[in-house]
Amino acid sequence: MIAILFHLYNVFTKLFEKSTEPRSSMCKLVLPKTQHLILNDENIRNRQIFIIGDVHGCYEELKDLLILANCEADRILPIFVGDIVNKGPHSVKTLRKVRELNAYAVRGNHEEKALMHYFNWRKKNGVIPEKYNWIKDLDDDEIHFLQELPYTIEIPAKDAIIVHGGIVPGVSLENQNLTDFITMTSLQRNGDKLIASPSISLNEAWASLWSGPGHVYFGHDAARGLQQYPYATGLDTGCLYGGFLTGIFVDSKKILQIKAKRVYRTP
Repeated sequence: MIAILFHLYNVFTKLFEKSTEPRSSMCKLVLPKTQHLILNDENIRNRQIFIIGDVHGCYEELKDLLILANCEADRILPIFVGDIVNKGPHSVKTLRKVRELNAYAVRGNHEEKALMHYFNWRKKNGVIPEKYNWIKDLDDDEIHFLQELPYTIEIPAKDAIIVHGGIVPGVSLENQNLTDFITMTSLQRNGDKLIASPSISLNEAWASLWSGPGHVYFGHDAARGLQQYPYATGLDTGCLYGGFLTGIFVDSKKILQIKAKRVYRTP
């Protein structure tokens, strides 16, 4: 009887510890119903998976990349690493194109901030910063789409994980800090512990220390550009800043790029 009670104590202790993990969003928003989406064979339907880096409303470049990758065909499944919108010239058109494709995407820090400003505007009738004025043109379905973007997408059949910012090694997805998913670029060492950091200064690229499980595809880190490590690939190549919009086919690892038509924002 004592052994059984001790086992039950350990089970409930672990459940309590898990429930106290920092699972609130960066902007204290209502969390999506599915924080960690898993795509199975039924979702993929034998399509090639093409993962696309940070678009930031660069609609013309996105159109060109989709044509180059033949994404209008039913045999290609586009997945976006977040920051689909904001800063660039055509956020609304870009979002609508993503939805038209029935593509998947994870949440980026700019989707999170856009939602924060939208709800502040609706609830408090507040002033929206100029760079977020585009959110006034979104309908309820489009807002709901942004709200329900997961923080991660896993594709077990491809041993792939998609996230916007990064993942701290040695911590399960369910126990990661949600803000780290959309803001981290680097890791700081504190003894034997690795701590997520949004700063690249004097810190190590988190992807350089990732050794699995799974190959992670991510964005967010335009400063480092295209990152290619054994178990992680960074796809933010600064289209917004005059660089490239980048995509990669998961099976072949073939990378496609479209040069930005101009500098939309000074780095």
